[in-house]
Amino acid sequence: MNAKSTSKLRTYLLAYVLGAVAMVSASNGFAQGNEMRVNVPFAFHNGSQRMPAGVYTVSIESTHLILLRGSSRSSIVSTNPEIGKPSAKGKLVFQRYGDQYFLREVWAANSETGQKCVKSKQEREVEIAQSKAAQPGAELALNQVSR
Repeated sequence: MNAKSTSKLRTYLLAYVLGAVAMVSASNGFAQGNEMRVNVPFAFHNGSQRMPAGVYTVSIESTHLILLRGSSRSSIVSTNPEIGKPSAKGKLVFQRYGDQYFLREVWAANSETGQKCVKSKQEREVEIAQSKAAQPGAELALNQVSR
């Protein structure tokens, strides 16, 4: 087997495993009832995928997977559990870098456990570029108070 066919085989196997995991975890997520609809008014990134503005159904499939379904695009989000104060309404939290938004957290209504999205390579690169481009702060000397 050459390197190209080995790479293709690995890609197909990975897709199959991710699909199987998503199908198994989907039944657990729906049983828990952790599904919400949200209207996102701006385009955003989920990992390396750019998602258009629009209405999305967000399903918390497991403690490490979220499924986003939109009218034109769907994707799976890798997450880690996050503990916080429960809120009566669910929410999505985005990180903004300039004019780019990245999905950071998903919280279901009345749950003290949210899902923190794993930062993608693209987000880390944008974050580093943003921090390098940031202007340094200004320092001011205090005047001495006379007595």
